[in-house]
Amino acid sequence: MKKAAEIVAPAESSIGPKEGGFTAGVPLDTFTRKARIYAPARTASQSGLARTVDFATTTPTWKIEFEPTAKWQNPLMGWTSTADPLENVGRSTLFFYTKEEAMRFCEKLGWEYEVTEPNKRRTLRTKRYMQYGDNFGTKRAGIPDLSTLPSNRAAAK
Repeated sequence: MKKAAEIVAPAESSIGPKEGGFTAGVPLDTFTRKARIYAPARTASQSGLARTVDFATTTPTWKIEFEPTAKWQNPLMGWTSTADPLENVGRSTLFFYTKEEAMRFCEKLGWEYEVTEPNKRRTLRTKRYMQYGDNFGTKRAGIPDLSTLPSNRAAAK
């Protein structure tokens, strides 16, 4: 997989805006579709922050995806089918380290795009959740009365 920095040419490139798509032989109906640039959220099963926007130093986190077109269900096998050649663009390897690189890539190929900013991560919890050690703390109800325990009843008499 090529790095995003190798694909995106610097600003002083000899290729002007929209010329990259024409010289690459991209079909003309591609230029009428809008691309969406976004940073995907981490999956619910992950607890780490390595592939998120806040901690993106070694892995690309910004992604380009096109608006989906019509799909249909194959009556014989039940598979979902599409005639969209750009449908797999978002699922393949169009990842970028920064949103500016993704924007330059879209401008170079002549694609219209919109940038969806990610939600900021909350660093503080709004509610303090009870932990297991709170069952044994003395802050909440004071020092417990141990005279009610069976082992302490005989000593109290």
